[in-house]
Amino acid sequence: MANIGQDRPLRVCDVCGGVDDHPRHSIVGAVPGQDLAPAPTDQVIERVTTNAPASERPRLLRELMDTSTSDRHLDCCREQGCPLPADDPNNCANRTRGAEAKRGGQLLAHLTGGA
Repeated sequence: MANIGQDRPLRVCDVCGGVDDHPRHSIVGAVPGQDLAPAPTDQVIERVTTNAPASERPRLLRELMDTSTSDRHLDCCREQGCPLPADDPNNCANRTRGAEAKRGGQLLAHLTGGA
């Protein structure tokens, strides 16, 4: 995935293992009745190890292994099923409404009113 830039930090998506600076749903703490961030699969770990810049790899792998928080692409979270209630305005389906096919910079522009 291409980075958007403008000094946005690189982060891992706990769902797909993508390493980029695209818009994320960052969740801290447990959601009642659901695992917040299950242990990453071997495939996700391999994807992070392969795609992360060498200088960022240790930090990104530590963040991936921290299951007390979860960083997810907004579209990955929406597709997996956002843990927030469907009527919560911060639920990923609500946040990305009208931009279901957009990713990266296009999604960021939609979220910030730029497109």
